[in-house]
Amino acid sequence: MGAMKILLAYKSHPEGADDPFTSLLPAGLLTLDAVLRRDGHQVTLANLSGFSWQQVRQLLKKLRPEALGISQFTHNRMESLKLAALAKELDAGCFVVLGGPHATHAWLELLAGHQELDAVVLGEGEETLVELLAARQAGRALSEVAGIAYRQGESALQSARRAAIADLDLLPMVGADTGESVGVDWRRQLEFVITSRGCPASCLFCSSPLFWGRGVRFRSPRSVVEEIRLLKERYGLLYFSFRDDTFTADRPRVLEICRQLQEQRLHVLWNCQSRVTAVDEEMLVAMKRAGCECIQFGVESGSPQMLKALGKRIVPADVERAAAAVRRVGINLSVYLITGIPGEGEADLRQTVELIGRIKPQDGQVSPLVYYPGTQLFAKALRERTVAADLFEQQRGEGFLVRRDAFVERSRSALMKALGKAAKSGGFTPAEFERQRGLLGYSFVTEMLAAELSEQRGEWQSAVALHRGMVEAEPENPWGHLLLAGVLARLGELTAARAAYQQVLRLVPRHLPALVALGEIALAAGEKGPAGKYFQEALLLEPTEAAALEGLAAAGAKRRGPRP
Repeated sequence: MGAMKILLAYKSHPEGADDPFTSLLPAGLLTLDAVLRRDGHQVTLANLSGFSWQQVRQLLKKLRPEALGISQFTHNRMESLKLAALAKELDAGCFVVLGGPHATHAWLELLAGHQELDAVVLGEGEETLVELLAARQAGRALSEVAGIAYRQGESALQSARRAAIADLDLLPMVGADTGESVGVDWRRQLEFVITSRGCPASCLFCSSPLFWGRGVRFRSPRSVVEEIRLLKERYGLLYFSFRDDTFTADRPRVLEICRQLQEQRLHVLWNCQSRVTAVDEEMLVAMKRAGCECIQFGVESGSPQMLKALGKRIVPADVERAAAAVRRVGINLSVYLITGIPGEGEADLRQTVELIGRIKPQDGQVSPLVYYPGTQLFAKALRERTVAADLFEQQRGEGFLVRRDAFVERSRSALMKALGKAAKSGGFTPAEFERQRGLLGYSFVTEMLAAELSEQRGEWQSAVALHRGMVEAEPENPWGHLLLAGVLARLGELTAARAAYQQVLRLVPRHLPALVALGEIALAAGEKGPAGKYFQEALLLEPTEAAALEGLAAAGAKRRGPRP
């Protein structure tokens, strides 16, 4: 069969268009794009988050896709449906397919209420979408395709269940071969890496277990490290965020990933998400030596009763043990907290504030508890008739708070204040850095964080000395040169800063921030020719001029990825 013209698209809720995470494409769309192109289709990948509806209309008219795949979450469910309706308005023959967590768990209501939808891919979509499009081309019944929901006459039906992909290494590596795209910032997009599917936990507020199925499937350490190497060499990326639900769920795999990152001397920084019961000091030491500078835990609450109500299967003592180990090793700690839990009161809030004070996270986020389809929390509310079955059709907001009383905002403000206080007082001290050196030996992460402390105190020469020490200890590690260049530039030592940035480019030729910084230094020196050359090289790597000249001027990378 011939190639189909396919558009894979995502459009965030308007309030998420400026958010550093929700404005990006969901990672699943990138894999679907690669799989469909491998199957011979003509695919365009589109991030429409920053597009007006008039621009979206013009794009659809220009591309005239035969099939449109839309990634739907709860926050962008209305935008997804509007996009589907617009595609059908312009071409009634366009085959419109929804996928993603909201579509998977709300397929019945979606198909019953929206004639603009032809089918829904349920859960993992790569094999399903390939077969679905093949069936569409051949004129076969959609009922023959496992893993979908579809409309037959006036009825919405579900086909046979599809088995999960057993070997994730067989999927194409994202970033290895990018095709046609619109509105996609590849460098920002590819900082976020997925190395597994599924979660060992069963929190009542999360739909991950129902979406991926029970258990966790992992990519091999070889595959993960190969992707990091590829992204560093092809895109000049030096900082990554592993967005697995629980990156450390398989301890031997984590240790092997860390061993290979060190053995291959990739010298990248990274962060990850985990559970407080899925780390230990030996693992954390290996992670830091391999470049981990921040770990994020879903702590949610300091109240044992609230943790139980959320199905967390942890107690505050578990949080304190994990946080203490993270602090001893010298990795930054970030926590996710939830408020607005049914039954939560002042005593529970006080326990959470006190826990924050004890574990001293450097960073954190607070979210009110919300309903999502596919969660045990929502299913229980439906059984108890405390929410309407068509909740997500009735209301148009981004999320649906479980509680809307005054306590929720008061609690959120108190927790944010406690996190801010912890961030100010909870940084590592010089004495702690010395203990970390004794525990780990040399680690460029330790030296980097120690230099950050010096900068915060205005001790600039101390920061310069620490960065020079990084350069001497590991001349082939770009981070020492990059951070040294940034401090020197701040101090006005532009000749030395220029030399340091040039060294970064010798080590990582496609590192965009170093190119932009060199262009700015040349401009400051009145060297318009060299400045133009650097900016031109930057624009060749990143066609969006605004991104090259505004967003990429900072030499450092984003440190903490937001919650997925």
